[in-house]
Amino acid sequence: MSKTLYTSKGNPVGIGREIGKGGEGSVFEVPSLANQVAKIYHKAPDSKKQAKLSFMSSTADAALLKYVAWPQETLHLVPGGPVLGFLMPKVSSRDPVHMVYSPAHRRQGYPKAAWDFLLHVARNIASSFETVHGHGHIIGDVNQNSFMVGRDSTVVLIDSDSFQVNAKGTLHLCEVGVPHFTPPELQSLSSFNGFTRTTNHDNFGLALLLFHVLFGGRHPYSGVPQRSGVGDALENDIKNFRYAYARDNQARGFSPPPRSIPISALPAPLESMFHQAFTEQGATGARPSAQQWVASLDALRTHLRKCSASSMHVYPDHLSTCPWCALERQGVVYFVDLGATYTPTPSGFVLTRAWALIEAVPAPPQYNIPQPAGISVTPKRLPNNIPGDGTVVFYRIIVVAIAIAVVGAVPGLMLFALIGGLFGWAMAGNAGSTERGVERENRRKSLETARQNYESLVASAKRDAGPDGFHARKVQLVNLKEEYERLPVEEKKEIDKLQLTAQQRQMQSFLEKFFIDSANISGIGPTRKAALSSFGIETAADVNRNRVMQVRGFGEALTSTLLDWRASCERRFKFNPAAAASPLDKNAIHIKFAAKRATLESSLSAGPAELQKFCQSAMAQQTKLKPLLEAAARQVAQAEADLRVV
Repeated sequence: MSKTLYTSKGNPVGIGREIGKGGEGSVFEVPSLANQVAKIYHKAPDSKKQAKLSFMSSTADAALLKYVAWPQETLHLVPGGPVLGFLMPKVSSRDPVHMVYSPAHRRQGYPKAAWDFLLHVARNIASSFETVHGHGHIIGDVNQNSFMVGRDSTVVLIDSDSFQVNAKGTLHLCEVGVPHFTPPELQSLSSFNGFTRTTNHDNFGLALLLFHVLFGGRHPYSGVPQRSGVGDALENDIKNFRYAYARDNQARGFSPPPRSIPISALPAPLESMFHQAFTEQGATGARPSAQQWVASLDALRTHLRKCSASSMHVYPDHLSTCPWCALERQGVVYFVDLGATYTPTPSGFVLTRAWALIEAVPAPPQYNIPQPAGISVTPKRLPNNIPGDGTVVFYRIIVVAIAIAVVGAVPGLMLFALIGGLFGWAMAGNAGSTERGVERENRRKSLETARQNYESLVASAKRDAGPDGFHARKVQLVNLKEEYERLPVEEKKEIDKLQLTAQQRQMQSFLEKFFIDSANISGIGPTRKAALSSFGIETAADVNRNRVMQVRGFGEALTSTLLDWRASCERRFKFNPAAAASPLDKNAIHIKFAAKRATLESSLSAGPAELQKFCQSAMAQQTKLKPLLEAAARQVAQAEADLRVV
């Protein structure tokens, strides 16, 4: 190939060294154009592809070039000859997006990137889709290798010559695709040849990329199977809308992978957008658009908070607690604070003074709860169809009188009179027994309901309006005080432990540099690697038998293969005793305990005000609950009296 090519305008362009090579063509430096490179096809494109590239280069504008490595000029062997390639913006100092959203890769390449950085990356990905769609085109082959991310969170799409391009009504189709990014309704296609994609198809790939970025590289259709036939193949799970994080995920046969970021980490509107994108509703054309994602993600960026435990723990402010701290307690570290330096600073907090102020707050007075036993009530009369006790006694007197009269008149009938009298006595006692049983059950239920209501109010009064609730809060403060007093000893223990765990920590750090996605492991291809990634297994350090066996499709054979690969990585490790307890390790412990100390000091300092607030609230609660408790106690007393007369 000649070292000089010509643009569509006939300008000569010198071609430099090859800097990249793919299946379709190679990318070369252009020495005279520092900000551009040349893509030259291995095989001359056909007439349709040439027309597509000519149209694309003639419509390049600032909006497209901001987000896309878009063709700027076609290249020819001779002026006016067939198109051999094109000039496009040079994409440098950027990494494929999976190097950013993968926790393991991010710790290596972007160690200072917190979740707010990822949120901005997600926003810029959505904006790139919005720009392409706004020009009437479709990305088509959405995948994690086409989106390049910079240190400033900006995003540039590459491989734009594969886009589906609308050239003033003439469609140049995108006839390639990645199964894991193909929407459910297209999973049955054997080929994309001749198939016209829509923005709604693109919007599936967009939502999937955003999910990857915001949820640590997890795939939304990968999880823990809840029934047979689920989880055997990712493509089949996508086809059947088995969204593992869905509100109805149990009905879909999946639950999220263990130790994954919960979908509740996002505000409800964004959670709904993902649900819409990944379920049947979206396949009908209702997936959120790129414009909607940009607006929603921009809104979320204004509602973030930072955890006191780590400056790297940034999360949405609708959450009351830090989700990254919760995951760390499960053994999952998404963000590591490497840049902070521990500098001891006096806080002005004195435990004895703070505790004296807490002890000085008096408990609220005991609340006299009304008792049902001390309330006088009149029982409710029985219904007219149920004989009362007096009526039964009257019937029995008549029976006795008749028996006596019979014996007096005919002494020989004494046995008959005795038997008849006993029978009559029993009959008199059973008068209205069915109705009486129904009434007794109704009154028993009324008493049960009255007691439940009364006991609930009593519990509320003890909790919110009396010394019991006050003392419960005081116990919580005692626990915080004791925890604060233990901090120096616990901090020293952790620092001492550094020497004991040095080899283990160095081994962990060493194994974290061996990535599964770039390793050649027999029997473990892209699909299985994606499944492992969705379960947080990205490096040799993440591989252990129990974790791998949780992933569907990994039986004894594949698990052993993966363990053997880890063992081969371990054999390369060499322990460095001189670095057993580095200043960085000690610094991390100091920072950890400084955050704990600050949190406890804040809670203990606020203790007196919280107790005083409880006392004030208790008096108000007493006033509020008094008539309710009196009424409830009277209802119990009444129900007890009513039941006694049945």
